[in-house]
Amino acid sequence: MAYYFLRCSVLLILGLLVYGQTFHFGFVFDDQYFIVNNPFIRNFNHVPMMWHVFPITRLVGMYSFALNYYFNQLHPQGYHIFNFIVHLTATGLVWALASLLFKITKVLPAKDRLTQELPFIIAVLFLIHPGQTQAVTYITQRFESMATVFYLSTVYFYLRARLSTGMTRRIILFGLAASSAILGVMTKEVIVTVPVMILASEWILFPQKNNKVLYAAIVFCAVLLVAVLSKMLHAGINIFLQTGFPSESHDSDILTPAHYVLTQMRVFLTFLRLLVLPIHQNLDYDYPASSGFFHPPLTLAGLLVISGIIHLIVKLRRRYPLTAFGLAWILITFSINLAPRSNVIFEHKLYLISFGFLLAVVSALAILIKSRKAFRWILLCMIAILAVMGFQRNKIWSSELNIWDDTLRTSPHKARPYNNRGLAYFHQGNFIRAMEDYNKAIEINPGYSGAYNNRGLLYFQDGDFNRAISDLSQAIVKSTEYAATYSSYSNRGLAYYRQGNLPQALADYNKALDINPLFAQAYSNRGLLYYNQDSYARAILDYSKAIELNPDVSIEYNNRGTCYVHLGKYSEALADYNKAIENDSNNVEANKNRALMIYLLMHPANN
Repeated sequence: MAYYFLRCSVLLILGLLVYGQTFHFGFVFDDQYFIVNNPFIRNFNHVPMMWHVFPITRLVGMYSFALNYYFNQLHPQGYHIFNFIVHLTATGLVWALASLLFKITKVLPAKDRLTQELPFIIAVLFLIHPGQTQAVTYITQRFESMATVFYLSTVYFYLRARLSTGMTRRIILFGLAASSAILGVMTKEVIVTVPVMILASEWILFPQKNNKVLYAAIVFCAVLLVAVLSKMLHAGINIFLQTGFPSESHDSDILTPAHYVLTQMRVFLTFLRLLVLPIHQNLDYDYPASSGFFHPPLTLAGLLVISGIIHLIVKLRRRYPLTAFGLAWILITFSINLAPRSNVIFEHKLYLISFGFLLAVVSALAILIKSRKAFRWILLCMIAILAVMGFQRNKIWSSELNIWDDTLRTSPHKARPYNNRGLAYFHQGNFIRAMEDYNKAIEINPGYSGAYNNRGLLYFQDGDFNRAISDLSQAIVKSTEYAATYSSYSNRGLAYYRQGNLPQALADYNKALDINPLFAQAYSNRGLLYYNQDSYARAILDYSKAIELNPDVSIEYNNRGTCYVHLGKYSEALADYNKAIENDSNNVEANKNRALMIYLLMHPANN
């Protein structure tokens, strides 16, 4: 017990040293879509609606956001702590699975204390490696870390069941493995490779012939694969049928499935480089597609490296099964990246792959380095260097401005980082720099709808409604994204409203709500329009819906209270003004309105 307590304490302390600073960081990038502006997580009554809006392969992660919102609302600290706990859980499973694999292979007998500690050292390296930071510090990418937890659990429970002699115990462990796989399917698509990983485990770890057990393993994997694939197909994994789609990793590229797969040969090399030498990390790579094996030549090099690893697995599996298993893990968990998508590379995909890499490297070094003293110093140096690099990489995530400044140092010719840095400047009130970045994004990619939407909002902020409407119309025409479309309609409606074009404003608000019936801001905007048309009952309905979707608001409570005043419902008005002030004590208008309402209620003769 003391043995495990001490090592768990070491993991916790090391984890806090590397990631503790992140607990005070804010939301970045897709956190706005999945958390900050996501109405489905704000009310448990709306959570079931996520089944109809988000892919089934994201639902467990979405439920975790709803749970975080219930306890933390929009205070990011709780979300970061949750991510850190998931990372510690994954680290613990890495330790448990590595220990089990060392036990099964018996390639490295317990000659000394260092050899016995190798599974723990693999867990330490997994915990602190800088390549993990995007999957942990970037809140939204808990999808990746949670899916890894379920993936590791599935393989661990399967191997435990495989080694078990009791029928009841084996059935329970197989059940746990299957349950973990199902939860993984509902977290992220990477789980589709787990049946292949289990079959590879049989081939590498249990080479002795035992047809009865092997057939049982094949049946288990076949059932699991059918279940997994059915969910994946339900989620819409049919992108291979597409003839071409815009790349979000390099502006102006049109990806075909063939070009995407060829590009992944280079991505594989980039991932290996990041695992070996985690420098020049990037949130948003500018990564041109490969158009052939020699365009660029690294495409062929990547294919040759993958072929070489397959050859090594075959050669090493009997004599060095632990290293072979680690190499197989790398290839199999990477293989999901061959399914085409608009972003060809993101660092969070290293998270699951890294276990196989660390297992292969540490087990190989243990065999190759005969001097235990030299091996010990190499491992200590690796731990020290990676911990420092992980701490330094996490500092980059301290603010949106920091992370996009860092991204533009390595992707200076890509539109999306400029657009997102512009948003960061906008939120800081630095509208001049925001405009410069939006213009740059549009210059690089004239079809980038998000930059038009954001620049339109900036024109709106300056009172230039004609330009705002022009840009927001461009955003609508060019948009291929669900979220961008409904927000652009709502924003354009507000610009029309400020111009006095109320029919067009109403049409845009209605269109936004047709696309997303749970878009709180559109209800609020339409409520204001109804109020100015003296349609107080309709305004109250819209404000009530906005409040239901986002109960932390202040303006909507104040505005609904004013509608109640016009209808002579003073008690309801006072309750809304009180709630507005409770949510924002600095709301001057609500304070003024409450004072007037208290006076009217105390002096009804003056009403």
